[in-house]
Amino acid sequence: MKYALKTTGNAAQLSLSGPLTFAEAPTFPKILAELDASKSMNNLEIQLGDLTFIDSTGMSLFVHIYDASQNRNLKVSVLGASGPVASALERAAFKTLFEFK
Repeated sequence: MKYALKTTGNAAQLSLSGPLTFAEAPTFPKILAELDASKSMNNLEIQLGDLTFIDSTGMSLFVHIYDASQNRNLKVSVLGASGPVASALERAAFKTLFEFK
């Protein structure tokens, strides 16, 4: 998995690409720390258009992001999920946690 985080004012976009699996779990704390460092951020878009696969460990990143968003009134939107990634997130009922566009 590769990721890029871009911040502009009080908004940020997190782009994820490639497979998001157990093997990428050591990267999660770094991503979460970068998100936490933007104290003024109140809107986060997670771009998944280039994400090719996600397993249950990969989905745990979204649970951590959800928990963090609840602590800081952060609106999180998920964009571009398709194919097996969209199916996995739908089966896990993530649409009840985030806005999907």
